[in-house]
Amino acid sequence: MLGLILRDEFRGKRLRGTAIELSNDSNTGATQIAAQQFLEITYPTHDLLKGIEAVGPDKGRPVVVIGERGLGKSHLMAALYHSVNDAASTRAWLNSWAGALGDANIGKIALREGMLVIGESLHRQRYKFLWDLLFERHPRGEFIKGKWEGMGAAQTDIPSDKLIIELLEHTPTMLLLDEFQTWYDGLTNTKQYPWKNWAFNFIQILSEIAKERPDLLVLVISVRNGGSDAYQQVHRVNPVAIDFKAGGNAERIQRDRRRMLLHRLFDNRMQIADGTIESLIAQHVAESFRLLDVPPAEQDRKRREFTESWPYAPHLLRLLEEQVLIATDAQETRDMIRILANLYKSQGEAVPVLTAADFRLDDDASGIGALLDSVSNEHHRSLREKAQHNIISVTEAVYDHANLAPHLQEIVGALWLRSIAVGNLAGADPATLQVDITRDKPVDSNAFQVELATILENSFNIHQDGSRLVFREEENPRAKLMACVRNDKLFTDGSDQAQLAKQVCYVIGGSDEVAKTFRVIALPKSWQNDPWTSLGETEQPERWDDRLPILVLPEEPEKIEQTLGRWLRDHLQKRRNTIRFLMPRAGSSNAFLDRDLLILARAEMKAQEWSSQNLEYKKLHKEFESTLRENLKKRFDRFAVLHRYDHQSPQQSLFSVEHLKKQGAQIPEGIEETLINDLFVPEDFEDLVLEASSENASVGKLLRELQEPRPAGQDCIPWLGETAMKERILRLCARGKIAINLRNLENLQTHAGEDEDTAWRRLRPKLSFTGRQLDEVYLMEPSAVSATGGSAPSVPLPLVGDNGGDIFGGRTSTSQPSSVDGDNRFGRVAPTDNGGIFSGNTENTTKLRIPFSNPPTSPLNLIGKLEGWGIGPATPLAEVSLKVSAATGAQLKELLKKLPDGMTFELSLEKEDN
Repeated sequence: MLGLILRDEFRGKRLRGTAIELSNDSNTGATQIAAQQFLEITYPTHDLLKGIEAVGPDKGRPVVVIGERGLGKSHLMAALYHSVNDAASTRAWLNSWAGALGDANIGKIALREGMLVIGESLHRQRYKFLWDLLFERHPRGEFIKGKWEGMGAAQTDIPSDKLIIELLEHTPTMLLLDEFQTWYDGLTNTKQYPWKNWAFNFIQILSEIAKERPDLLVLVISVRNGGSDAYQQVHRVNPVAIDFKAGGNAERIQRDRRRMLLHRLFDNRMQIADGTIESLIAQHVAESFRLLDVPPAEQDRKRREFTESWPYAPHLLRLLEEQVLIATDAQETRDMIRILANLYKSQGEAVPVLTAADFRLDDDASGIGALLDSVSNEHHRSLREKAQHNIISVTEAVYDHANLAPHLQEIVGALWLRSIAVGNLAGADPATLQVDITRDKPVDSNAFQVELATILENSFNIHQDGSRLVFREEENPRAKLMACVRNDKLFTDGSDQAQLAKQVCYVIGGSDEVAKTFRVIALPKSWQNDPWTSLGETEQPERWDDRLPILVLPEEPEKIEQTLGRWLRDHLQKRRNTIRFLMPRAGSSNAFLDRDLLILARAEMKAQEWSSQNLEYKKLHKEFESTLRENLKKRFDRFAVLHRYDHQSPQQSLFSVEHLKKQGAQIPEGIEETLINDLFVPEDFEDLVLEASSENASVGKLLRELQEPRPAGQDCIPWLGETAMKERILRLCARGKIAINLRNLENLQTHAGEDEDTAWRRLRPKLSFTGRQLDEVYLMEPSAVSATGGSAPSVPLPLVGDNGGDIFGGRTSTSQPSSVDGDNRFGRVAPTDNGGIFSGNTENTTKLRIPFSNPPTSPLNLIGKLEGWGIGPATPLAEVSLKVSAATGAQLKELLKKLPDGMTFELSLEKEDN
């Protein structure tokens, strides 16, 4: 981009290490190459210039470079080496930068010349003692070493200061000891080998000579921190400390860091004009100001930051320096250079400015591989894997993810990188993520919010922390649940539709009171063509009981009357007049195609399944269940019942469509209220009952006819249920409109002068029969004579005599009853004159008995006969006899054991004589 060129060392497929070595065996160390070559990749930071000044002529203090791994200690030490060893090249380098930076003072820095420079990276452990390094490298070293060793008994454990001064007077020396603390901390220090104590003493001698005789010795050491023993002896002589803090000026630190990094990475970064850069990144900068609400007073300064940091966004550099590298315990500048080099090679030519969004999780070449190599915490590698799984989850759950989430990789990559930060800095708010993905043109804010919501709904490791989003290793229960329920591939078995139907049934018919009276059935998505196959066995029409069926339609039919008429013809062969069709509000789509409803049903179902894993899922189950049920309560506002059925052309049938004001479990009650108050015509019902009574039709037949459409295009009478219809029949009886024959046991009819309410209270308990029993209950026209409990049957009935007649085939004496007197109650015979003293005015109190018998058969068949004869648990019986033709003693004994207690029995039998 804009002709920017990476340095040769960063262009290869595999990036060479960026660590600086003063020397190595291949003679490519920083002090072994030409000064001009080394200084070409060196930027004059404030700390470096401070160091060059500290080792200049007429300076009398040792120099200590302090900093943790990767800050650039070795690079600075190498630059100091060349500043003294090759002052001419260093002067040219300083003058060049003085012009480039517009700072003449850089070119005026005095340089020391004419000194021997000895530099060594002590961590290589090439020398046991520091004096060995001097004796080996210094031209006078062998002589002084021999002089020291030749002292005999007077030889000290370490060379004296006089010997070292004599050495340096021969050739003044600059001594650079890199990684001094690492070397010092590794020394043995026992009574037999007190090498650390000797080193401690010798460094004191060197530091004092450097302070007192700067013309002879310039001492430069590097340590990781200022609290170590290795630093303390040098600290006593008040050294010049270079700590990479740019003199405490935060802005200068940032500027130095940015310029140093860019100069280290690119050959020609300084040659690219600011104006060209500004025009390239103008859109990104403007969107950054808008989205992050940057005050106008700050915008010029921020704009300069963007220009100076290019091709990297300043917010990316701050993120890496202040958060990511600290959180991962990386090696500061060294690893920063590797990361930025890889990032530019991967994305630098494709985008106008590099941001956190360019750290692609699916591409190690984008810098993530280099970053992870620097990470010392397994947690961050694991977090990367979680983020990758979340991307997969989104692509699987979102059918058209390429269009619905076009920035998926960039958003997740940016959020992952920002989540590596420590403490409350981890993560990012949506505005920051939008800035990260903004390139050469703005990203529509509304579209971004939709895209971000899509990602959040289908990812299960993104957590909401206040206004910030953050990746965490632990799963976000809500996010995991939503990611699951939005994946259509997990619900191809239709379990979500079944759950939705289940909730529909519960919302409308879930209460016990409703369930006793109504059968609520949610018809499936294919209700028009195949309504029953997917339903359970108990929901099939042939298994329906006497409860009132409410069929819940998943959608509003286009042409209600035509559709429902045809549906009744094709899918229901009986009880067509009993159906209540419950319909959704106008304009509603098919419930099983409504994604919002399906998502809620899936969430409620899965949260319940997972509730044993985590208590959070129990809370989510209640939340989604409540939301789903609230939506379903408001969904239905109309119902339809059959008004007139056209048997020849069902699509011409008419339906009554009524609006509902009630919701949820009150809907069935609301339907019945509307039917009774608005659609049920009592006069039509009365006419039908009177017609049935004139034909002596059974109640069972009448009720079955009411459950079907009326013939010949007549208006249907709404079916209110068996109990309600029987009550209305009894009401007509209480008004004297009809009489009822209860299975030839009793006739129900009003008394003369009896009002309706009194008759209703008396008759209401009488008609307790149900099912097939109603086929033996007949409607009749009322007779002219009233009866109290009913009138005597009009058919002749035999009387059972008092001679012990056997109803199972024994002797019986029957006679025809006398004419029934109108004043007699049902079951009494007319009085007869027997010549006694009670003759004439006294009623014969002999009760009417009806004999029943059955040929020999099994006990089970006899029990069935009892029900057929109308004998219930409380029916009084007399002269009961059971006849057994043949039995053994054991069978008789077993029979006697099973006879009920509290009764007496007569036994007679014939025993065969052997």
